[in-house]
Amino acid sequence: MIAFSIFKLLIYAGLVLFVCYYFVYKVILKLAERRRIQTKGVSTEATVIDSKAMRDSDGAVRYYPVLQYYTADGSAVTVQSKKERYQKYEVGKKLTIYYMADEPRLFFIKGIFPYIKLTSIILGVLSSLLLLIEIYRTIKKF
Repeated sequence: MIAFSIFKLLIYAGLVLFVCYYFVYKVILKLAERRRIQTKGVSTEATVIDSKAMRDSDGAVRYYPVLQYYTADGSAVTVQSKKERYQKYEVGKKLTIYYMADEPRLFFIKGIFPYIKLTSIILGVLSSLLLLIEIYRTIKKF
């Protein structure tokens, strides 16, 4: 019985670490990077020049826009967004982006709110709390 309880505690502790790392810590780092680019970066207009289509495991098509924009010194930068879209942007569409002046390939598209990331944080915190409650209940049984 004690060995099983210790095993449960180890599993719960591992799950807490996993959930906190992947669903809270990593997401907070990405949101902080986005905020850093927005506050310290440069705003410009990018033009959609293409879209790369990829199928996911369910067969649904996801689109990744290819953007071109010009930096403050006039250099042309062509990048592909890492964020998938369910609808294809039309070629020629203008989007406002933020990019880092010292690293122009580091950018994000303005106006795309990271709902998934915020949901991930909320679910990660709630899951961690539930696991911590279970750890407490298991320890209390000793």
